[in-house]
Amino acid sequence: MYFIMLLLMVFSCVSPNSIERQDTSPWADWECGYDIGEHPCNFSLFDQHDQSVDLYDFYGKTILLDFSTTWCYYCNIAAMSEPELNKQYEDQGFIWLTVLVQDKNGKKPSCEVLKQWAGKYNISSPVLSGDMDLLDLEDDGINTGFKCGGYPTFLIIDKDMIIKSYIFGWSFEMINEAITQELNKENS
Repeated sequence: MYFIMLLLMVFSCVSPNSIERQDTSPWADWECGYDIGEHPCNFSLFDQHDQSVDLYDFYGKTILLDFSTTWCYYCNIAAMSEPELNKQYEDQGFIWLTVLVQDKNGKKPSCEVLKQWAGKYNISSPVLSGDMDLLDLEDDGINTGFKCGGYPTFLIIDKDMIIKSYIFGWSFEMINEAITQELNKENS
């Protein structure tokens, strides 16, 4: 008798994996890509607080996505401006996300490296540990990742998660102008 009851209980339960879940997010049916005008492919990386962060967590904001390395001189210079630009535009729905793809030894950055980077430059927004697999370093027409023309490489992604532009290299004026133009388009 107990055996039959146990069998009924076991076989009448529905496994959580067997329940079909519907993704009702706006991006559920989007195709992703890496070209201007496309929705960027989502990723999930850990940040300086050892928390998982998805790119699409910032849907609804204008994003400056920064691919940098800790050994790159201009990446370090750019990081010095991150707090200023984030503060200047945060009320307009802007966020600067840094993805460090290499530490000084050419390896994927650890949480400790991310903490050091964020602390050194007083960065409060997510600093993420990425790797080279996120990037497409070749200009061969085959899109295998985000285009990278050197470090740092920046993308402007609008609030609707559409890639608006790529910026290769660091120029405060150029980055500031690109952010301003995108926010002005979105707020008009």
